Amino acid sequence: MDTLAPGRLAGALLDTSDWFDTALRARLAARGWPHLSRTRSLVFLNLARGVVRPAALAREIDVSRQAIHKLLAGLESASLVERSPDPDDARSQVVRLTEHGQAFVDEASAILCDLEVELAERLGRDAVTSLRQALAGDPGPPPTTAPTD
Repeated sequence: MDTLAPGRLAGALLDTSDWFDTALRARLAARGWPHLSRTRSLVFLNLARGVVRPAALAREIDVSRQAIHKLLAGLESASLVERSPDPDDARSQVVRLTEHGQAFVDEASAILCDLEVELAERLGRDAVTSLRQALAGDPGPPPTTAPTD
């Protein structure tokens, strides 16, 4: 198996993330779920990580507050999420999956498991196991300044 040249890991991770996202969205659509744009996919990823306030979702996926409200309105009209007042902050809202939205997430999770198996068939089980182990580590916060020698 080939080895990536130094400086190419980030691009390869982004390409692999795109592979997963594109396949996931296509398979969900083939199973009758509503069209899911890449941005909507990121909303669900962040909800799964516990990001539930619209303003925080907007920051995480790098869209305006106006854009996140439009995205959430579309997901609400598809009965996938609902917004309600934040019990901890009356000025804010929280986003929750509906029962239909949870079924959507459950199906997406099953598809992602299938895709991991397919990736292991393509790259080798040991390679995917090593990748899973490596990515389970916490790299810490991103370095925002150049290292000093």
